[in-house]
Amino acid sequence: MQPKSYNVTELAKWNPKVAYGMVAGVPRVPVVLDIPIQFSSSTVNAPPVVASFQNNLVSDTLIERVSFNLFQQNSFPGSPFQSLYFNQLKQSGQTGVGIRMDVYGGPKYAINDDFTDLGNLVDVFAMTWPEGWPLYKQMNVKISAILLQTPVSVPFNVTITFMGWQFLAKELDDLSDEDCRDRLRKLGFTVPDLNLILK
Repeated sequence: MQPKSYNVTELAKWNPKVAYGMVAGVPRVPVVLDIPIQFSSSTVNAPPVVASFQNNLVSDTLIERVSFNLFQQNSFPGSPFQSLYFNQLKQSGQTGVGIRMDVYGGPKYAINDDFTDLGNLVDVFAMTWPEGWPLYKQMNVKISAILLQTPVSVPFNVTITFMGWQFLAKELDDLSDEDCRDRLRKLGFTVPDLNLILK
């Protein structure tokens, strides 16, 4: 869901740069980021496979959706049941793949402390961040993945896709959150002063 114009004041409280970019009419462009993972062994709870975005983010980014794709080339090869198997595995919410996710760059934080089934983790993003998960310039997402149950076959390929958007303006990237709050106030929006609130 894209942030709407009527909630600019609310949006400015937690992401003033996005709020100001919307008000200023800065163009937005789509962003798709993949993290591919391959399990070559069917061993459950083996040391995790670790992967991240190929590069750090070059701009502040709002992730609006996280999805995933599963593929085992040796499971039902050449059979119409292959696509049915993967679809049912995905729809069940129990993929057998455990994910631990960390965000790096300022600030660094962990999404979850233990391995969560991939299907459940994706559902959490869909339910709790309907207006976008903010990732800031120079951040990266690291995923550690393990098998929670033995797959039908290996290699087992998992692709986790992050879809969102960025503003297409270096000038906006160079502004601080406080700069954007000040500009929004000058345009007539009520934006709290965090320096006073957090004292």
